[in-house]
Amino acid sequence: MTDLRDNRRFFGIGEVLSLSWPASLGMLNATLMRFVDGWMISYTGPGPFAAQMVGGLAAFVPESFATGLLAVVNTYVSQNLGAGRLKRCGQYAWAGLALAFVFCVLIAPLAFVATPIFRMLGQPADILGLEAMYFSYMIMAIFFTLTARPIEQFFYGVGMSRVVLWASIIANIVNFLLDYLLIFGRSGFVVLQRIPGLESTGGALMQFFDFDGMGLRGAAIATVVSSGAYLVFLLLIFLRRKIHVRFGTRLMRAMRLRQCLDLLKTGWPAGVQFLNDILPWSIMFSMLVGRFGEVHLAASSAAMRWMPLSFMPAVGIGVAATALVGKYIGEGKPAIARRRAHAAVLLALAYMGVCATAFLVLREPMVRLFTTVIPSGDLSPEKAAAMADQIVSLGGYVMICATVFQLFDAIGIVFVGALRGAGDTLGPMVATIVLSWSLTVGGGYLLVTYVPQWTSIGPWVAGSAYVIVMGLSMAWRFEAGGWRKINLLKRPTPAGLHLEPLPPMAAIPGEEDTIERPKTKSD
Repeated sequence: MTDLRDNRRFFGIGEVLSLSWPASLGMLNATLMRFVDGWMISYTGPGPFAAQMVGGLAAFVPESFATGLLAVVNTYVSQNLGAGRLKRCGQYAWAGLALAFVFCVLIAPLAFVATPIFRMLGQPADILGLEAMYFSYMIMAIFFTLTARPIEQFFYGVGMSRVVLWASIIANIVNFLLDYLLIFGRSGFVVLQRIPGLESTGGALMQFFDFDGMGLRGAAIATVVSSGAYLVFLLLIFLRRKIHVRFGTRLMRAMRLRQCLDLLKTGWPAGVQFLNDILPWSIMFSMLVGRFGEVHLAASSAAMRWMPLSFMPAVGIGVAATALVGKYIGEGKPAIARRRAHAAVLLALAYMGVCATAFLVLREPMVRLFTTVIPSGDLSPEKAAAMADQIVSLGGYVMICATVFQLFDAIGIVFVGALRGAGDTLGPMVATIVLSWSLTVGGGYLLVTYVPQWTSIGPWVAGSAYVIVMGLSMAWRFEAGGWRKINLLKRPTPAGLHLEPLPPMAAIPGEEDTIERPKTKSD
């Protein structure tokens, strides 16, 4: 009988931390890429800055379904790892790659109808063209970003989250350098000419990079190229001989249609859940906040640049919860899986609690970092300063809303990840659909209509209510324990009996000479 003793102290926080910190930093690095983009673009004015946020968020909506669905690659990889079926880990990664390619082909045509989409959303005419342009670039970038998702989830599932961390570091370096060069062009090196001792270097660089800055288009190109670098790094490690010997990652032909169907069957609720988490926020931002004009869009954009720095590391902790819950369920240890989920929640609460404090205390300086209003034409220096102050004031109220829902967001993020590790994706999907459309969109619309004096802050109040209720509902669902009855690996589980991990899967005919089996206890 399987040993169910848990010798880890403090609910296994150390084990969760060892897996989650690289995942969290990887998520943070991905967020920093957008953060740096926004910070540099903010120097070109509030219009391009708001257009980048609206266009990027809209582009992520069609990608979100596939992203959520492909997250269950982690579930299948981690459960098969725990059960000792190592080659199936690589096969499920390839199944995810096959599905990712199909989704890329289906989504790509949206790049050619960007302008009609933003006209339909009723965006301000002065930034509609910029939004459509940025949207088109981000849609084409999915051939890199979406293809990388199953490989990410494979590495998370087998406990190699540091690979994803290093890939994100490389992508950030590429993005920063290209951002600076392409957004500002030769003018970006003027600052070097003002530093004693670097005057000649700045002048030489200005002559070498003798072209005008491309502004928002330059930021879009930098994002596409850096996303490509991210994917290439992940693929190189995924296909390494050492990884292949253990998990069979070079055997695309070993993939089975059944594994694609497994991902679709378990993953479609997760995809719908993620889509219905992103789409209502996109509608709230572009249509409800956007109806109040460019200043309100810029204020919400500035505040939203900081929020991913809080919740994306928590998403990394949730990814670790998915992997650990899946692993211990694969080993037949649901009680330990539950304790690891609790440990992950404690870590997320600690981190996002610190972020909530920073959001409240430093809200105005944080918003002002992204607030650059350049006097031009009819916009005098006095009017520009007044506009900047208005953006900071509105953004400060948005930051207060974010402060209120931080801890509830931590609870919801981690418990959704834990439920996904057990294969429970249907419940979070239903909760997200009902709550996001009724509270975020419906509540936001009612506040905009019947409490117009709240202006763009009304939709944020509604969105905060959604995050709070969602977090509490996911905690209730996990603690209710229905996930214990899910059996993704189709293993017999007589009442009261805890089975030993299954032996490694038998070799597929024709593979015996292509994979060297590692000499380990589990395989």
